[in-house]
Amino acid sequence: MKITTIASVITTALIPVMFTSTCMAYTSNDVESVNSGDVASTAEVQSDTTTKAATMPRFDDSPRYFVGIIAGESKLNGTDIATLGSDSQEASSPDASGFGGLSIGRYSASGGSRIYYSYEQHSADTQFSSALSYSTKTSLHLLNADRVFRVDKSVNPFIGLHFGYGKTKSDSELSSGYKDSGLVFGLQAGVAWRASEQFTIELGLRHTVLPDNSKEWSATSGGNTYKFQSTQSTLSSAYLGANYRF
Repeated sequence: MKITTIASVITTALIPVMFTSTCMAYTSNDVESVNSGDVASTAEVQSDTTTKAATMPRFDDSPRYFVGIIAGESKLNGTDIATLGSDSQEASSPDASGFGGLSIGRYSASGGSRIYYSYEQHSADTQFSSALSYSTKTSLHLLNADRVFRVDKSVNPFIGLHFGYGKTKSDSELSSGYKDSGLVFGLQAGVAWRASEQFTIELGLRHTVLPDNSKEWSATSGGNTYKFQSTQSTLSSAYLGANYRF
């Protein structure tokens, strides 16, 4: 009877202790397992992120060539005077007219600069107070250099210089016309939006100083012979362009 009582007391005392120890052991192992899983998962995520960061190609990780097209409006600034006998009249300032152009060039490895050749074709209507009028066409062959900012972003402001060769000539039904050519130079600025890794769309402004030579010439219109004096000084333009990089 005493033995049974003692056994009952020992059993009653040991069962809670054994249960508590088992729970503590289980909880400890479970926490260690969970913590190990979290650490492994975190390490795996970090490793995956590092791998992606290492293998994700930068947009301008090497020099890239590009071709582009631009279109917009330009305004030719100059002076045109027509003289018939003792009567002289000066043409009104031409309105802005549409123009187009092409470009091909190369971006630096960092994407922070670019150099390119561009060809542009411009026109303007020269109108006098009488019915006398003619068109003035200007073509530009330019070498451009731009500094590009915020190259790690999708929107990139830029500013640059250009110089090259320009040619201006009259185009009309008059009996004759004039031509002028020479070195030109100027500035450009704008903002480009990187639509994808290959395509870029940009808005820009350009101002070009023309040779500014005064040309005197004569032409017959309506049976009258006019003497003209033409001087083209600057060309200002606003454009929308699209570039393809390769």
